[in-house]
Amino acid sequence: MKRPEAIAKTSWILTLASIAVVVAALYLAKALLIPLTLAVLLSFMLSPICGWMERWRLSRIPAVLMTAFFGFSLLGIVLWLVVVQLTSLSPKIPEYQHNIGAKFNTVNQYAVTLLSKLTKTAEGMGQNLSASTPIEEPRGTLELPFSVRVLTSPASPLQVFGGMYGTLLEVLGSTSIVIVLVIFFLVRREDLRDRFIHLIGKTQITLTTQTIEDAGARVSRYLSTLLLINLAFGISVGIGLYLIGVPNVLLWGILAMALRFIPYIGPWIAAVMPIGLSMAISTGWLAPLLTVGLFVALELFNNNLLEPWVYGKNTGVSAVAVLIAAFFWMWLWGPVGLLLATALTVCILVVGKHVPELSFLDILLGSEPVFEPQERIYQRLVAGDQEEAAELFEEHLQKIPLVEVYDTVLIPALAMAETHWQLGELNDGKHKFIMQSLKDMIQYHGESLQRAHEKSDIEKKQSSEDDMSQDSSAVEAPALSILCIPARTEADEITAMMLAQVLANSGRLVQAISLASLASELVDIVEQRKPDVICLSATPPAAAMHARHLCKRLRDRLPEMKLVVGLWDVQDDLSKARERIGLDAMVVAKLADAQGQIRLLSQPRLSRVESTSI
Repeated sequence: MKRPEAIAKTSWILTLASIAVVVAALYLAKALLIPLTLAVLLSFMLSPICGWMERWRLSRIPAVLMTAFFGFSLLGIVLWLVVVQLTSLSPKIPEYQHNIGAKFNTVNQYAVTLLSKLTKTAEGMGQNLSASTPIEEPRGTLELPFSVRVLTSPASPLQVFGGMYGTLLEVLGSTSIVIVLVIFFLVRREDLRDRFIHLIGKTQITLTTQTIEDAGARVSRYLSTLLLINLAFGISVGIGLYLIGVPNVLLWGILAMALRFIPYIGPWIAAVMPIGLSMAISTGWLAPLLTVGLFVALELFNNNLLEPWVYGKNTGVSAVAVLIAAFFWMWLWGPVGLLLATALTVCILVVGKHVPELSFLDILLGSEPVFEPQERIYQRLVAGDQEEAAELFEEHLQKIPLVEVYDTVLIPALAMAETHWQLGELNDGKHKFIMQSLKDMIQYHGESLQRAHEKSDIEKKQSSEDDMSQDSSAVEAPALSILCIPARTEADEITAMMLAQVLANSGRLVQAISLASLASELVDIVEQRKPDVICLSATPPAAAMHARHLCKRLRDRLPEMKLVVGLWDVQDDLSKARERIGLDAMVVAKLADAQGQIRLLSQPRLSRVESTSI
């Protein structure tokens, strides 16, 4: 019987071999797959339009034909405009060479001067060399008395026609295939979907259906939204270049819209030609600088404002994955692969999200964090990076309240560290570092809270003095005294510090006891201070056992004391823990629950004060 390690290794080898076979098939069959992929993606884009027409009581075939005619006619008009603009631009190119040369001469004057000096020096050396060592004419030998030149026969008319029109015919043929495939995909989209589900996932209809629906929705939404954004970008480029005075603005606007489908580098490729043309038509540097500023401003606006507002970059693909995918698909399918890189990567990501065997694709390509917040902080502490762990802690504090950060992030991270240390996965030095780092973060934040509480108390005291001058019969409620004590370990002490920070406010006197004392000494300290409430903190893996031992000691000495027991991050049923601890203790598993229990204990005291004042 094979070991699990051998099975996992064999599975990885099979997965890598499958990926290699798929990549080889994609490369070898690209002539067939490129038109098919274009047709599928265009079908995703045009499918919502067909659905909208059908909802307006138009039958399937007329709706598909109208959608295809409208879409491909619009694409043909755009291509015709590009050809017309290029035709009008090409005769003017020689006229612009003088201005471009003048621009580069002003920028590179020093380099040109230096190059001319080097050229003159080389010419002088060449003259001296020719004077001293004349070059002899090549002479024939006995084996080769004459020079030989190979003459090729003139090309046939068929070869000339193929060289002139072969590429054009190939493009027209591929375009025709794409148009026909798009029409058939739209007409038979439900039937093709059912057949694909039956072929791929007959035994997993739910999973396959969800994968197809997710991929279709994501790709359709992404392509439609990106088309609108790029259209707005191209229109803005055309208007801006028209105001600057650059000719053929329609051409540059269309190219800017098309090239922006290429991730990251597309807009800057589109910017090169208008910038060069602005240098050619102007005698100064104002027009080129305005053109550069136009592209920079539009790209910053799109990346930082428009795209997050329109669709929030919700393709789910990370920025690094998009960049790597662009190079991969360009290597695999050339310029067409570069244009389709993001859409194809979204499809692969969806497959990895829904197919467990390919879940590594979701991890590699996805933009969502692979670790939970508590795991990220714990991982940074294990790596010895206290600063980044503290930054993550502060980042969460800006989003959610302190008690929720402690309950959902720091306490689970602390419990993981304590559990792994007990199991021997963490050495003593690393465990001590993690404990001290967490303690430092909590103490630093506690000092900030203390300053905020002191400022708030001063303001409340001033306002209460003003109120007392108006109403002398008001009676101030005595502060509730709370003592937070650890059950046994250093992790328990840290959670007691967290609880003290959460409970501290102007109406309570809260103090956390250090772990320097033994259990018997802790009981003596509690008996001397006589608090109103004792909050006992215990952390896994032995939270209930440690808490029960100390609770029994406290109840023997202080039977009437109100006792709140926090079994933090305990995943089991608390009813069993309550039965084990007993002794009329209030058992909670979250700091928020402990906060609620303390609030309930404070209400009778406030009610007594109000009745006394009356």
